[in-house]
Amino acid sequence: MSQYYPQQPSPFYPPEQNPEDDYYDYDDYDYDYDDDDDEDSNDLTKVIGLIVAGGCLIFLCFGCCVLAGAGLWILDPGSGLVETTVPGSDIGLSFDDPAFPDESVVNEKNMKLTILDVNRNAALPTVAPSEGGELIIVTVELVNLGQEEANFNERDFILLNNFEEAYIAIPGVVDGALGRGSLPPDAGLEGRVVYEVAAGEFDLILSWDGGPDTEPRFIWLE
Repeated sequence: MSQYYPQQPSPFYPPEQNPEDDYYDYDDYDYDYDDDDDEDSNDLTKVIGLIVAGGCLIFLCFGCCVLAGAGLWILDPGSGLVETTVPGSDIGLSFDDPAFPDESVVNEKNMKLTILDVNRNAALPTVAPSEGGELIIVTVELVNLGQEEANFNERDFILLNNFEEAYIAIPGVVDGALGRGSLPPDAGLEGRVVYEVAAGEFDLILSWDGGPDTEPRFIWLE
């Protein structure tokens, strides 16, 4: 019968270890290297998260602005549009700075006035000028640029001299007189207005008062 003899360990096992080998412990080295990778990965994830969050915030703000603008446009379609100046509405606003004879002026009711002709020292069979006076016939054009009917009256037109002394229109003394009435939207008319002024009076300015809620407009006569 055989007997079991425990195997004697070899005198060379386990191998002798050099104390300096601990410095080159591959397990520890690998462990430290993995820590650096995880930390870099975490930093990169945070940066990507911040970028995504910032982009979402910008997109959200932009969407809110678009929705707000759409809401305002629905309530008032003209509120989101840039207000444009009607040509002629920003000239002839004062006696000291009148519009030129070939320029058209537009008042707050979107009525446009243009001087078509000035007939100085005119002769009319129905009106004889007084001594030292002369007749002037001013032919004007009115156009309603607005969306509502607008009134006009030849008495709304006066002539002013250098001292702002006023000459009042003489109504109904000439064929084609402007008279009074109303203009529907996109309609226009021509009419003549007659004045008696001092003979040789120059540098006259036509003043036009379009009625309530409007400011006078001024055009220099050629």
